This record gives sequence, structure tokens and C-alpha cells, in this order.
Amino acid sequence: MRIADLTEARGDVRRQAALLLVEGFDCPTGWPSEEQAAAETERVLCRGFGLAALEGAVLLGWVGGLPQYDGRVWELHPLVVRRDRRLCGVGRALVSAFEERARGRGARTFTLGTDDDCRQTSLAGVDLYDALPRHFAELRDLGEGHPFLFYRRLGYTVTGVMPDANGPGRPDIYMSKSARLEDRA
Repeated sequence: MRIADLTEARGDVRRQAALLLVEGFDCPTGWPSEEQAAAETERVLCRGFGLAALEGAVLLGWVGGLPQYDGRVWELHPLVVRRDRRLCGVGRALVSAFEERARGRGARTFTLGTDDDCRQTSLAGVDLYDALPRHFAELRDLGEGHPFLFYRRLGYTVTGVMPDANGPGRPDIYMSKSARLEDRA
């Protein structure tokens, strides 16, 4: 597996990137069509950067980076890995490459949002406006392996939640991590 710049990739790899968004974000639906996914891929590449994990000409996954706060904060968006290559280190390698690239562009903080569209955490299906601090403090996975667990293993901390971001009872969970090398665990 090698990590390559998605911006410089051939058209077929970019098409694979769009298709991977459709296939990888299907609960309930992130990008329902190849056209919408291709537009999102191009938006990320135009505003920030994209990195691809490749095995030959086959795309295993990709990660995007978007600048915020004049480039002091970089959002990891999106991260997607082929289902048959999950839990094999592809996501970890892509996150590491994202962090290195963003750090080289002046990042002080990395951030991301990880939606709970499928009731995988204790934050889903409840009125978070009722006792938000308690719900936030008691966040837990409901046994489905929500992505916040993956990011937490990589040193990201839950820094917020946006109630009903994706509809009633479907929040977005915000996570962040310091980009300073001396703060790395």
C-alpha cells in the first residue's frame, strides 16, 4: 500500500474515490449518487487536499483535509476505507498522512465530525437539549463500533456535539486533536 496525492491521481482513481463515498457512507445516506460524491470529492480537492491509499491502481481508501481558521485548524473530511480493507491499518495510515500534510500547512489543531445517523451511540435518539452536559459526559458506543472509538484510539478527544445535525435524534460528534508534535501521546 502506498499513500499518494489524490489531486494528482488519474481520472479512474478519482472515480473510485467518488464511488467509495457512495458505498462507504450508506447509513442512512451520505452521498446517494456518484455525481454528488464526485462533486464532494472535487470540492475537497479544490479547497484543501486529498490523499489516497493505493494498491496498484486500486483505491483502498482516501482522506481529505479542509482548512479552517486561516489554516490553523484542519478538518479531516472525509475518511473512507473499502469495507473489505477495514481493520487492516488503511484508515490509521490515512489519518497519519492527513496529520502530516496538515501540520506541514500550518495546522495547530486537527478536527472532524463523525455523525451518528444510525443510532450507534448513546447520543442518538434522545433530546440532547435536555441535560446536554450529562449526555455528553456519558457518551458510549452501543455495540456497533461507531467511528468515534477509532478516532479516540488515535488521540482525538470529543470536543462537542451538534444535536439534530442530521435530523431529530441524529447528532454530529465533534472531535479534535492537537497538531503540536510535543503534545503527541
